[in-house]
Amino acid sequence: MLKELFSSTKRIIIKIIPHSSESIYKLELSHRHLAVIAAGLVVFLAAMTTFQLGAVNAANAQVRKLQVADAQQHRQLAAFTKQTHDMMNRLSVLQRNEREIRKLAVIASGGKASSSASTAPASKSTQAAPAPVTHAANPLAGRPSVSGPVSFWAGVRSWLASRSADAVSFANESTALASLNVKLESALAESRDLEARASEAAQAKLAADLARQRFLDAIPSMWPTDGYVSSGFGYRDYPDTEFHPGLDIVNDYGSPVYATASGVVEEAGWDSGYGYKIVIDHGNGYETWYAHNSRMLVGPGQSVRKGEQIAEIGTSGFATGPHCHYEIVLWGKPIDPTPYLNGIPAQVATR
Repeated sequence: MLKELFSSTKRIIIKIIPHSSESIYKLELSHRHLAVIAAGLVVFLAAMTTFQLGAVNAANAQVRKLQVADAQQHRQLAAFTKQTHDMMNRLSVLQRNEREIRKLAVIASGGKASSSASTAPASKSTQAAPAPVTHAANPLAGRPSVSGPVSFWAGVRSWLASRSADAVSFANESTALASLNVKLESALAESRDLEARASEAAQAKLAADLARQRFLDAIPSMWPTDGYVSSGFGYRDYPDTEFHPGLDIVNDYGSPVYATASGVVEEAGWDSGYGYKIVIDHGNGYETWYAHNSRMLVGPGQSVRKGEQIAEIGTSGFATGPHCHYEIVLWGKPIDPTPYLNGIPAQVATR
């Protein structure tokens, strides 16, 4: 039967008869020709199918490769994002440190006024300004200037200028980012070191200013009460011919008496002709005495501040009228209080 099927004697005739033409086209094929054509079609279809399957497999392999590369790039981008976030946090710390260093530098250079103690009432609170502190050691002396942030930003600008579009790749950017991260960490460490040194200098300056202010607050430098001087320091004829070791300052009965310097109350009680007397030891060789009080507001051992009310004007003891007998004693010897009424004498303030 196959022999008959592929026989060359049996033929198939195909005739084509156009409507507008008298010619007739005839195609005559044997069964063998048809078998060859069919086999060729089968081979062609098999080859095309194999090619398409190979193309699909290659495309799938390329897709998988791209997916792996995309996942790797996502991981690298996530790492870059984390590094950038960390660098931004360190940059914020660096900027904060720079602001703190500027503030501390102002304090260390004396640009910020030191805290002062309480002052006396407005009418009698004028006193000499504290002399500048020149003896305090400055921990920043001889140290390099604050250059960490400056050198870091110079490095950043240099790095940005060196980048080009042709050189951009994940590997190159990762290396450059790591280098920039090292520079930022170095600048941050230098900034912290400088902040510590600036803080040390500022603390030393504040401590020196506080010590200086306490020194000045412990020196009499104001009127003990309002009024006028009825009897000065030195020899006098009234009410007795004698050496008068202080000032008599007349004021109304019951008017306030103020401590003219900070210190500790050494005495507070009756003392013969002085009447009710208060003695304040200022811890620096100075003592101040306040006598003839009608009422005492402090007791022995009590700390008082400059300008704090300690008593009220009276006539206790040997007094011809309401007034405050005011003395300044330096190392056990009375001195003239007059130069100390309106501020610390210049020769004393600059010691």
